[in-house]
Amino acid sequence: MVTIHFLDEKEGHYLFKRITKLLNNQNIPNRSTPIKIHYTDENALDIYLDPRDPVSDMLKPTILLFLAKHIIRTREDAWILRILETEFYFTDEDEQLQILSITQSLIEENTENIPLIRGFPPREDMIVNALEDFFDSEMIFSYESFLQFRLKPYRELLTKYIECAIDEFKFEQEYQDFINQLRQFVKSRVSLFSTVHLKFEGERFRIYNEHYYELTEADMEQLVSGKAKAYLDAIASDLLKVLIEIAPEKIYLYTDSDDDSMNRTIQNVFQERVRILPNRKFAVK
Repeated sequence: MVTIHFLDEKEGHYLFKRITKLLNNQNIPNRSTPIKIHYTDENALDIYLDPRDPVSDMLKPTILLFLAKHIIRTREDAWILRILETEFYFTDEDEQLQILSITQSLIEENTENIPLIRGFPPREDMIVNALEDFFDSEMIFSYESFLQFRLKPYRELLTKYIECAIDEFKFEQEYQDFINQLRQFVKSRVSLFSTVHLKFEGERFRIYNEHYYELTEADMEQLVSGKAKAYLDAIASDLLKVLIEIAPEKIYLYTDSDDDSMNRTIQNVFQERVRILPNRKFAVK
């Protein structure tokens, strides 16, 4: 038997009811030794698992995974915020919430394009492994003590995710500052063309003026040549350099890839000046 003591009576009752319902919903034929669960007057959850019974052995992972997911759902966000404040000294609530959101996205996606988190183990597995030690030993333990002292590897994993989230947060801040600078510069310029038609073809782009004259590479080089301004030096994209020099009043952006990063950057810089259209709407072939 495993006994878990709770400080929060409501949480103990909740887990008792949910685990009871979870086990009742398991369709197991010829169950010889059902798992017994009781909630005592001492705010303790008693779970009777017979290690000799194959049914108990089969259902134990289900119970452990449910408990792990409950811990993640009810405690993880608060732990992330606490780590942000105590270990990384982020005290501004808005910044905390932004980094929390980024951390959650990194955890859920476990994105492969960030080497530092590539191959991180599922956090459910780490919690299940910690719980399994108690269940295998049929121990009596405090739920709160377990959370505080037995989940160090899990919290270390969260810290690694948070470090990556902070890097993403700082990068986004720098990106937004840069975009704002470009916006202000574009607003201060006199437009060279009233309208630009911009057509994307795969990774290649073609720029036309309001009369559908296509700018050649020589035209674009001339537009940005001799411009030693910091705002151009800091821009990696030749396309963005040309558009900022032209500073058109309207940009018709023809594309079939709305989520492309360059499309988003153009929209972020030129905002209401941009209209997105599908490639088939382009008038000149």
